[in-house]
Amino acid sequence: MKHLFKATKMGWGKEKEGIWFDSDYYSKEDAEAEFKPYQGITKQGYPYTGYRYDGQEYHDVTYLGEFSDDELPNNDGELIESILKNK
Repeated sequence: MKHLFKATKMGWGKEKEGIWFDSDYYSKEDAEAEFKPYQGITKQGYPYTGYRYDGQEYHDVTYLGEFSDDELPNNDGELIESILKNK
């Protein structure tokens, strides 16, 4: 089983990235704690909170749930399909 997160990389491209943590070693809370918040200021002077993990900076991080290894979604369509299947 794996905890899956979706994070938006810092920058104008709004590139999304899936990040997972093995449930055998991380609780949901421990996995969430891996994303370290930091305070920044935009070029226009607006404050924001970003998140750092493994040398990468993100605009936002969203917990998607816990999935078995063979049902880990690879895109939004598979995520929606998995959610509907498990309801």
